[in-house]
Amino acid sequence: MRTSRGLAALLVAPAVVLAGCGPSGPTVEQWTDSMCAAVLPFVRTAVDAPAETPDPAQRLRALSDYLTRTTQAADGALGDLDRLGPAPVDDGEALSARLQGGLGEIRSAFSGARSRVDAIDPADAAAVQRDLPVALEPLARLAGTTGPLDEVTGNPAIASAFRASTACTDLTRTAEQARPTPPPGGPADAPNGSTGEGGGS
Repeated sequence: MRTSRGLAALLVAPAVVLAGCGPSGPTVEQWTDSMCAAVLPFVRTAVDAPAETPDPAQRLRALSDYLTRTTQAADGALGDLDRLGPAPVDDGEALSARLQGGLGEIRSAFSGARSRVDAIDPADAAAVQRDLPVALEPLARLAGTTGPLDEVTGNPAIASAFRASTACTDLTRTAEQARPTPPPGGPADAPNGSTGEGGGS
């Protein structure tokens, strides 16, 4: 499934996400690195879409499993971001709230798509052909929105830390690698995470 303009994600345990958070809280660099680490597993899960298959039942089953995994990964990212706390910059609480709110909308899109996919009769090939693109519309609609990382990396201090962070570089690279890969039987665009020099274009 293609990530339009870059998604956000993580691949670390909560303890790692919170690394560097002492009594006085993390620095901007520590917070940004942990934020990217918190979102990376979700992005890695989101870009790992199932391969195309001619069998309608197998296609629906694979997509349902994929959408379930991605929804769960988004839940994990949201939990880690909540534990990480607000960004240590001016208006950090508002920035963090927009990041979590945007990721929450992406999570809802995956969950909604899964419910629609699960409602399609796998024994009806015509219904699969007709209804699957409609079922995946929640994901396609995300392509035209501003990604949650764009909201955060609009802050100059966070944008600078983003460019210097290994975890954020991995996040951007993972999203970029997914771009040429459309979802099987569905829209070509996937959730929007980040763009520009802060989070990839």
